[in-house]
Amino acid sequence: MKYSILVPVYNVENYIEQCIDSLLSQTYKGDYEIILVDDGSTDSSGDICDRYAEKHPDKIKVVHKKNQGLISARDAGIEKAQGEYCLFVDSDDFAEDSLLQVVDEEIEKNNNPDMVVYSFQYYDNGKINKRKVDIPNKLYTKEETAFFYEQLIATPTFTSLWTKAVKTEILKNDPNDYSQYYGRNMGEDWLRSIHIFTAAESIVCCNSVLYNYRTNLSSISKSFSVKSIEKLNMLHVYEQFLKYLPQWNIDIEETVKNLKSRFFGEAMYTFSNFYEAAKNNSERKAVVDFNWDSFLPADFSVEELENGNDNATLLYKKIKEKDYKFLRLHFLKKAIYKKYKKLKARIKSL
Repeated sequence: MKYSILVPVYNVENYIEQCIDSLLSQTYKGDYEIILVDDGSTDSSGDICDRYAEKHPDKIKVVHKKNQGLISARDAGIEKAQGEYCLFVDSDDFAEDSLLQVVDEEIEKNNNPDMVVYSFQYYDNGKINKRKVDIPNKLYTKEETAFFYEQLIATPTFTSLWTKAVKTEILKNDPNDYSQYYGRNMGEDWLRSIHIFTAAESIVCCNSVLYNYRTNLSSISKSFSVKSIEKLNMLHVYEQFLKYLPQWNIDIEETVKNLKSRFFGEAMYTFSNFYEAAKNNSERKAVVDFNWDSFLPADFSVEELENGNDNATLLYKKIKEKDYKFLRLHFLKKAIYKKYKKLKARIKSL
């Protein structure tokens, strides 16, 4: 068997059928399997998976397990995979019908590379959003993989697992013990991608859009809790990077500084999301009072990243100063500007 499609499933009863249907309707004519890992769903997702498996026993396998999070569910899928390559699909997203066919063509054309990376588009409120993530069309050898190391540090372009077809042996031979990260809600793809790009000897980038990423499934505001902020801490990913930098021969001051800058930006992005989701002044104050330094490396210093026009740096300083008034006004202006842009776009479309 050439392909295993791994789908972690947790409480997605409104989306799982579209996901599975997209995988069953592949134009690829070869043999492949779909492994649905029900990670202790409390809605009807698990039953839906079983129903599909009954209808397609030759194609679909279902694994039911206790809830331990996305990393654990993917581990279970990798363990069961029998295909030469694994592809990852999140159960609230869906694939293009041509996913496997295009991936297979790239693999045949490029002499069985260790990995194929492809593009995706956003799916907003039931409609395809034409924002496409562009990646270069190219075959990279081991000597050229420094490009990906730099990209993993600087941008989110290559972090997602659901834009990758990876040789199963690379996944099964991963020496990292991911069980220590079970239950983490952030950075799962980024964490595992570090080893994948390190182990891959050849990587093909394909700019074809083969995946649909669903956005705005549920906002923080629907389940707002300051306690939930800590679950989004990604310092474990930072520590993983530090382990690999020497292997990549880029364990230098500039690289570490860039890495700190990326994690600083992620921390301030998380702060902004929670602040904007807060419903009242009490919740906003609680977000500001959270220990945001716990999201940053112990030796982090904002002075290293000083930039007078850097919005993230300004936010951090105001958080440290507990300048509630400034932050309230800052995000109020931001909200007004967003509404203005939406109104302008609506008028333009008339």
